[in-house]
Amino acid sequence: MRIRSLLPPDRAQLIDILSQGAGFRAEEIACAIELLDAALAPSEDEQDGYEVRVAVDDDGARVLGYACFGKTPMTAAAYDLYWLVVGQAARGRGIGAEICAAVAAELKERGGRVIRVETSSLEGQGGARRFYEKVGFRLAGSIADFYRDGDDLLVYSKVL
Repeated sequence: MRIRSLLPPDRAQLIDILSQGAGFRAEEIACAIELLDAALAPSEDEQDGYEVRVAVDDDGARVLGYACFGKTPMTAAAYDLYWLVVGQAARGRGIGAEICAAVAAELKERGGRVIRVETSSLEGQGGARRFYEKVGFRLAGSIADFYRDGDDLLVYSKVL
């Protein structure tokens, strides 16, 4: 496996991955696709847009997962991790952790100091929470019933 920047031919495979039983609602998938498209065609006036790193198999033909991130507006050295998704067939092999580590290392090299991620308290029946904690994120705060009744917003952060 290797991790590289997003290429236009990756788009179709990434859309397929977003639809593979990860429990995303239609509006969440639409948002993820919008960010992919923004990363593929950044506007010239956008200083700090969306970036995507893609995990591919050894021959580079099959996309295994991806992370979408960007600089947090109005901060000196903070970044937001917007999406981190691994295809269903590749889950449980450490690929998400490798993508996350690669992004963190890249951001630290750029002078980044912190990564923030927001997730739902219901995301993956707690799988997202367990994953982020396992890779070094700590719960920084929450807002009850943020997304809908019984579905809280959880904010995690990781110091680089």
